[in-house]
Amino acid sequence: MGRKYNSYCVLLTFLLLAVPITSAAALDQAALLRQFVKSRSRVQSSDGSAETDPWADPVSSFGHLPTYCKNPKGSKEADRIKALPGQPPRVNFEQYSGYVTVNEEHGRALFYYFVESPYDAASKPLVLWLNGGPGCSSLGAGAMRELGPFRVNPDGKTLRRNRHAWNNVANVIFLESPAGVGFSYSNTSSDYDKSGDARTAVDSYNFLLHWLERFPEYKGRDFYIAGESYAGHYAPQLAAVIVAVREFTGKNPTSLKGIFVSR
Repeated sequence: MGRKYNSYCVLLTFLLLAVPITSAAALDQAALLRQFVKSRSRVQSSDGSAETDPWADPVSSFGHLPTYCKNPKGSKEADRIKALPGQPPRVNFEQYSGYVTVNEEHGRALFYYFVESPYDAASKPLVLWLNGGPGCSSLGAGAMRELGPFRVNPDGKTLRRNRHAWNNVANVIFLESPAGVGFSYSNTSSDYDKSGDARTAVDSYNFLLHWLERFPEYKGRDFYIAGESYAGHYAPQLAAVIVAVREFTGKNPTSLKGIFVSR
């Protein structure tokens, strides 16, 4: 894996090259970086044959993806949570959860848990949180043990408020990704054997397009991707897909502003 994922740095290169360059020295550096990207455009597959690395040229690999959801399904109201089992009284923010089908042919559906900010949610940014692993649940770990609005009490049945929850300052989506992680699933069993970073990024991108149809008030809202552990791949790769679509189509359906990851 280490050899294949050397191209991880290419993602950062791609994002850096999207920034306007002004000085001659910077132009030279940019040319060298582009040459490096080109040199990494072929990688070796597990059987030793050469295969195209989708991250070497994200615009060619992902720029053709749609910029809107053609057949939106589901609704915000259907996903609304009245109360979680065992939650404390006087919860002063809205919660939602549900499934978004990201691939109709195979029946892949991703599960999400969304919490709005209790403090002027309409002015707060939107954050997508991704746990890594691969295989770690963003609901069980990210939401219930790390940065979510609740903590599970020792009795395993009741919840308490997390005073350091991220939804104090943002509206946060916890996404179970890829299919097979947490409550996310596929109706095609072979999907679980073929899961990979490129498909994970595309599925997450399709999730965002569908989700924004359910929550149209977040269209145009400042958007950030965050995560930990293997999300050090997921976050920049999803960002690369979003930037590729923007570069190819001139449209920016997610209003991505940045990413941040931790170990």
